[in-house]
Amino acid sequence: MRIQLAVLSVCLVLMACPATPGPDAGTGGGAGGGGGAAQVVNVTADITADTTWTKNNLYVLKQLTYVASGTLTIEPGTIIAGDSASALIVSRGARLVASGSATEPIVFTSSLPVGMRGSPQGDWGGLVFLGRATINTMGGENNAEGLADDPRNKYGGTDDAYDCGTLKYVRVEFAGRPLSANNELNGITLNACGSATTLDFVQVHRGVDDGVELFGGTVNLKHLVITGSDDDGLDWDKGWRGKAQFIIASQIPGRGNHGIEADNDGSNADLMPRSAPTLYNVTLVGRNPDTAASEGPSRGLILRAGTAGKLYNVLVTNFTDKAFLVDGNPSKTQWTMGALSVSNSVFFQNPMGVTDFHATMDNMFDEPTELAAPSLNNRFDLDPKLAAATSVTAPSFKPLSDSPVLMGGATAPADGFFDATANFVGAVGTTDWTLGWTAFPEN
Repeated sequence: MRIQLAVLSVCLVLMACPATPGPDAGTGGGAGGGGGAAQVVNVTADITADTTWTKNNLYVLKQLTYVASGTLTIEPGTIIAGDSASALIVSRGARLVASGSATEPIVFTSSLPVGMRGSPQGDWGGLVFLGRATINTMGGENNAEGLADDPRNKYGGTDDAYDCGTLKYVRVEFAGRPLSANNELNGITLNACGSATTLDFVQVHRGVDDGVELFGGTVNLKHLVITGSDDDGLDWDKGWRGKAQFIIASQIPGRGNHGIEADNDGSNADLMPRSAPTLYNVTLVGRNPDTAASEGPSRGLILRAGTAGKLYNVLVTNFTDKAFLVDGNPSKTQWTMGALSVSNSVFFQNPMGVTDFHATMDNMFDEPTELAAPSLNNRFDLDPKLAAATSVTAPSFKPLSDSPVLMGGATAPADGFFDATANFVGAVGTTDWTLGWTAFPEN
């Protein structure tokens, strides 16, 4: 009966209805096959050879499922549902290639029926990638957060071009369930993934803990939508040095701590390689006026624990507490040296102004004065005129045609990754790239 309910929930969301329960997916080759009625495939074994999941099946993860070796390829339009004890974990040496399309996104969701999804503890684990790029942990290797201390859960290495796989036109919903006390997973966790990894047009919706968390590596992110996370939208530490462009992190009432939480290392802020990503075109939307969420007051950007980084064209709006905080002397030093900065950005309608200044916490770092330096070209108290950014079920992050954020952005380098024509502030300009493949279900 539960599998039939899972099928019904996915039918209601995506108008794609498998007819009858099907077989378990064994170890090795592809599950599913040709035409006819779709089947439910219970995934009960690790993947140890090249395997293809097809859109005529509904795949139900029954446990922690490892892509242990080979490549798991997922067709456009495929639905993968996770039971409470499940997650999909891509080990070092294996790959996940999930390439959907704007009309047929790949959806990782809860196996619970519509109306019952979105448990405060999370419905299922999420996606975990384990790569071989460099991290700043002593010894160059670490165990994945939220997973048991086990050789197959290790990540790190020396290959900064390592390929963890591809996520393109993919949604991840209702994920992040803790596997044990204080061992939370995220919607998507990228551990030491390298620059050959592709994440483009990816949404993480209503996850427990963070939407996307990066532990080291050099992976790049593009067209990322994070909505309704319990903790942070985008979180990095352990020496992440990738690039990102067109990033949205939006909170909803009752959920959310930081839009971006950035660290180098919480125990030793000067470990190398240092976190030092480059970001262009970011929209961060808080949950003002709600101040009662379990995560406490919401903040736009918190940069701490020795992180460096260059952030351009960031729109920070609607947070309940702080828009911007450089927390602690190590990151203050990075700012003073010019290795950490936020420029060509807009701050609007964050109730305590640009920041909340605590001398004992911030080591006498005066955020309002620093952000207002003429060389940074930041603007304050400027209404971005977003269409409907605070809507829970139908948000729009596209500015109105007379919005002042459609101009004044910095020009990104034409390096093959960044779009150098995006001279606006925020993640969305005159063309709304979020339409068609994103969704915002409440349960």
